[in-house]
Amino acid sequence: MNPKVKSKSIRIEEFIASQTEYPRRDVIALIAGGKVKRNGNVVKDATLPIDISKDIIVVDGVKLESALDYFYYKFNKPTNVISTLSDPSERRSLRDFMKEVPPQIAPIGRLDRDTDGLMLFTNNGNLAHQLSHPKFHISKTYRVTLDKPITQAIFSRLTTGLFLDDGPVVFEEAELVSDVTVMVKISEGRNRIVRRAFEALGYVVKRLRRMAIGPIQLGDLQEGKFRKLSPGELKQLDQIVKFR
Repeated sequence: MNPKVKSKSIRIEEFIASQTEYPRRDVIALIAGGKVKRNGNVVKDATLPIDISKDIIVVDGVKLESALDYFYYKFNKPTNVISTLSDPSERRSLRDFMKEVPPQIAPIGRLDRDTDGLMLFTNNGNLAHQLSHPKFHISKTYRVTLDKPITQAIFSRLTTGLFLDDGPVVFEEAELVSDVTVMVKISEGRNRIVRRAFEALGYVVKRLRRMAIGPIQLGDLQEGKFRKLSPGELKQLDQIVKFR
């Protein structure tokens, strides 16, 4: 059952994005174009707080429901898939896999095209912000397969630290799975940071799979499939980011 909030103050642009298929940028454009009304009055401020238990919101002539439904899913992204909901070059994107999930959900963050594994989707802007913002330090766990065996000296540097062009990198945890496979945990989100760290140490990453985001595990989820987060998983998330 999806949680419904009977009385809640929320920014109007977040409410519209959470209850429709419009991307956030399109919501802003609709508001700027005078296409959004609250209680019959045209809205010009995207940050306007509304009370969904009382206010009537109309978007481009369509009245939105007053009950606020939030959805939470995890997804096992395959390689060679763009981590956006559309692609102008018509490459495979996340939207190609979303036929059986609510259309208004969106991915939290991204994975590189050549990286597979766990992604989270929601229409809850508060959760999306907290999981993606650096100040919350949400750790992510990756399984890294290398082109050659890793030495003990190099392995120890993963947790003692190394320097890249854009600053230092220290993995919070590292575990040897085999001589060419390492599990690492990191809370930084700099671009391609895991791949770049191993490249700086003289390795080529043959495969990179995200196994966990905070307490949420990829588990046995099949590649290319979605699954609703369980009540237990939602409780685990709520304990670290307080989004409900």
